Amino acid sequence: MSNTNFSDAYKEFNSGQLTNSPKTVLQAYLAAFEAKDALAIQQLIGDRALIEMPLLKPNRLFGASEIFTGHQNAFRSIEDAKFTFPEPIAENDSAAIAIGVLTIKRKNGVQDNHEIGVVAEMRDLALHRISLYLNSRNIRRLSDETIV
Repeated sequence: MSNTNFSDAYKEFNSGQLTNSPKTVLQAYLAAFEAKDALAIQQLIGDRALIEMPLLKPNRLFGASEIFTGHQNAFRSIEDAKFTFPEPIAENDSAAIAIGVLTIKRKNGVQDNHEIGVVAEMRDLALHRISLYLNSRNIRRLSDETIV
């Protein structure tokens, strides 16, 4: 099992010592999400960044202000969040990919485990895009139904 404790990347980021590789920046984002630190997330992203995450409302956040506010709103209802990746995070010069589980415990006591895939893309030494893909095989939404 890969190391899913992202606190080292988070500490490096907070101290200004973060190595700007896609993998370490993704790890810092995941650690900031687990710490419910919307300000750290805002500092990791580029000016025109996009975060796509079906668990956020709205689920497409564009730009620093919207990304900060969207995460801040989500963190108000989350008691605990934990990312677990059984395989190492894969990366190349501009992107990192991880597949695993996101465990969310809400303040109302409900806990969910979501199978996820995460893609992080960097440009100009900052996060340009994060897309979280959620396995929704067991979830049916109104939009899945025939409407014609």
